Amino acid sequence: MDELVWPLKPGWAAGCDAEESPEPDGGSMKFECKFVLMSIGLLISVGAFGQSVAKKVELVAGHETVLLPLMAQSQDQAEKSAEPSPLIWVFRHRRVKQCLGEEMSLDESRAKLTESGVAVHESHCGFRTDQVFVAGCGEPTGRILLHLIRGNALDAAIDAGYGPAEQITYQKVGCTDETP
Repeated sequence: MDELVWPLKPGWAAGCDAEESPEPDGGSMKFECKFVLMSIGLLISVGAFGQSVAKKVELVAGHETVLLPLMAQSQDQAEKSAEPSPLIWVFRHRRVKQCLGEEMSLDESRAKLTESGVAVHESHCGFRTDQVFVAGCGEPTGRILLHLIRGNALDAAIDAGYGPAEQITYQKVGCTDETP
């Protein structure tokens, strides 16, 4: 086997940044650097072009071998998108203001979400603990209704007047029919 001879002199890269400095044999190190760098760039571009051509030839000649992996990848993506999204809690106030308006029951709230196309997995009454509520007509109430829904139904729940419960601090409490 023939020995591979490196055509460049040791330390050639150090001289690439230098101004043209003629070598004793009459050559120019700057020319040598440009030639080597252009050659490397040409090899890389030919390699990249060769790969894309090979894929095109493979696609034309053996379309089944290329399409099957693509179809399998599409099926994997479809299965992942078919997985249910995580469950999240949403809430709404039972009554917006004390002494004013009707109080909504847990069943009425669940029905409102269901009518909006949101599947409810679990429901509880709760009380907000992130605010202080003063007793008095016209004042807000801390009593809330909580529902566990799929995360992909959050927009529909928001449109129905609910909000994500992760934005508030609350405690689950028993549901009572008495008004505050």
